[in-house]
Amino acid sequence: MDLMNVSKQQVTVTEEQFIPPLIEILNEVTPKPPSERSQFAPASQSISQSLDQLFPEQQVEDKKLQEARKILGETANKFTKEQLKDVITEVQYLVSTWLDEYERDLFDGLTLNEFLHEKGGL
Repeated sequence: MDLMNVSKQQVTVTEEQFIPPLIEILNEVTPKPPSERSQFAPASQSISQSLDQLFPEQQVEDKKLQEARKILGETANKFTKEQLKDVITEVQYLVSTWLDEYERDLFDGLTLNEFLHEKGGL
């Protein structure tokens, strides 16, 4: 019975839980000259840059978070990073569905993309 309860629990992994240990591990396995062994900042910076290059969507996500914090002002401080990501996703979904409904009202039950495709525009 306990296994049933455990399998239903959601596990949330945050960036803060994942990135610092990864950087620490990569710093340990990355060979460094003796003069740089005491300086972890340059190595971690290059690892962060490498991760940004490998996963450019992270930069886009960070920009979205910055924009949301700018728009929300002090209200944004009430949310954690994960909560703010959820708010952004929900608002994007709502805007998209509302826009689709509005377009369907304008174009006899079709969205703009469907209307243009039907007319041979796309």
